[in-house]
Amino acid sequence: MTSKTSTDPSNAQTKTNEAIYEESLELSKNTQTIIPFMEDEIVRLEEESAAFVAGERENTEFTPFRLKQGVYGQRQADVQMIRVKIPGGIITTEAMDILGEFSKKFAPLGKGHITTRENFQFHHVPLDECPDALRLLGTAGLSTREACGNVVRNVVGAPTAGICASEVFDPTPYLAAFVRFAVRHPLTQAFPRKFKSAFTGCDDHDHVAAAIQDLTYVSQIRTEDGVEKRGFKVFVAGGTSIMPRLAKPLYEFLPEEDFLRLSLAIFTVFNNADMLRKNRMMARLKVLVDKIGLDEFKTLVETELEKIGLIDPKPFMNVEEMMRETPPELVANYTNGANGGGDFAVWRNTNVEAQKQEGYFAVHVKPDRGNITADQFHGLADIMRKYTGGRARTSQEQNLVLRFIPEQMLHNVFDQLVEIGLAEANANSISNVVSCPGTDSCKLGITSSMGLAGALKKEIESWDNLLEDEGVNDIRVKMSGCPNGCGLHHIANIGFHGAATKGADGEQIPAYEMFLGGNYGDVNVQDSRIGTRIPRIKIPAKSVPGVLKNVVSYYKDNRADGEKFNDFLDRVGLEAVTEVAEQAQEAAAEATPGSDLYKDWERTNLYKLERGEGECAV
Repeated sequence: MTSKTSTDPSNAQTKTNEAIYEESLELSKNTQTIIPFMEDEIVRLEEESAAFVAGERENTEFTPFRLKQGVYGQRQADVQMIRVKIPGGIITTEAMDILGEFSKKFAPLGKGHITTRENFQFHHVPLDECPDALRLLGTAGLSTREACGNVVRNVVGAPTAGICASEVFDPTPYLAAFVRFAVRHPLTQAFPRKFKSAFTGCDDHDHVAAAIQDLTYVSQIRTEDGVEKRGFKVFVAGGTSIMPRLAKPLYEFLPEEDFLRLSLAIFTVFNNADMLRKNRMMARLKVLVDKIGLDEFKTLVETELEKIGLIDPKPFMNVEEMMRETPPELVANYTNGANGGGDFAVWRNTNVEAQKQEGYFAVHVKPDRGNITADQFHGLADIMRKYTGGRARTSQEQNLVLRFIPEQMLHNVFDQLVEIGLAEANANSISNVVSCPGTDSCKLGITSSMGLAGALKKEIESWDNLLEDEGVNDIRVKMSGCPNGCGLHHIANIGFHGAATKGADGEQIPAYEMFLGGNYGDVNVQDSRIGTRIPRIKIPAKSVPGVLKNVVSYYKDNRADGEKFNDFLDRVGLEAVTEVAEQAQEAAAEATPGSDLYKDWERTNLYKLERGEGECAV
């Protein structure tokens, strides 16, 4: 490692990068917080922000520094998005309350947003308020460090980790060690591009979108000489955006003691890939593996492994307190939890699942488009204190999972969720539409994907006859406001990404391209799929709800008994669905100039494509 003390604010330190990293590692050995809070970083953010405002720092210098603090530029001038990094999606009761306080004090919209990487984002925060906002988060063990930038981004974990009956073993302590090892590491501070990773304990299904990560560790147990040994199956080089690729298996079994060594070797190969630095838009690990092949990549990794000695993960796995869930006591022979009709019965049937711990249940909470208000944060914290083990988890479906709820308390939880407006049923059905923020805040956004998500949800909820069909309810719908894939539309059964088309008068109309047949979640990593884009079709945004209904109706009316949506598409092909989309596209050519088709969802002005320079590749 080379010590750096240059004047570039991304490197300028009162201490060397190495010294800061060593301090971070020492702190992580003596705290239950996964990412240690360091006040020095907040002081530097204040200093560098003031220097930037005073014209003493160029934007090209300041932006990479700001991003590593989790402060991201928005579409709107002079305000920032703060991304709170939530390793494994784990939220404590104290953190839930602090997020509520943060929403009231620093977020003008009074709400936070769950992302598809299990983070929380808060928008429209003035730059000069960001340091104090980050300090408030730090009081509850929350961090924004390296939530943005060309670094190791938030590490995703399954929301059912530790409670799933089919789990090989809970990898959360290993996830924590990986996060602590990677954060502030001198090697990870200026990667060619961002690096995404995940840990999952289940080999028979995929709740972390393992197939689209740069690096995924999947729990395995192997018996050697009569002794069970823990390890991981390792997948690499997945990703979406303009060149979607599914991750490839690198090792069938990697012993647990080697997983940090391997991580460092992969970091090194990625960081040394100078070919990737020529074009930031094509600088992901998937591109490197695509160019040189998996075998050559593995050779490079193993060459680095020969140079790396043992890295003991155990000192960084001390997260007992973070993982400790102290549930309320069970009531013997309680049976009334299953009783009760009406809304509670529907909610229990769709949002509640039994844990492997007998008598305890997990509750899936479905916020509207992933948004949680300040009062809802505090209400959730109250529920967690009274009825759970004291921990919640975010999910890539932009939902929350409350855990270790005794059966006798399920109705209490439902009643309190009703009070705070979070008792919506069907948390994991077709109506749980996933979306990135789109043009609400993102510079790269082309369309109001969040507005479309609201319109699709309303449309779906009107389908009384369609929603009675189990196959329809199993369909997953996701969208992104641009081709980059933050809404995970590539791996949806039905996905959309933002585009623009033109009416007969040549003026712009907001539109979407459609993807069909993607999948993850109920299948293992090897069975995940990238959806097929319907070529040369752009559906006007206002026509998308109708197209969705026609596609789903066509499936319901023509599928075989028990036939899943993707299997149906494989059997019948895409021709009929393409015809539906073509008809919608033709509507744009015939639209009356200035009509509603020229306006995006939740907008009153005529549409105009306005795409700024994003900060994802800075």
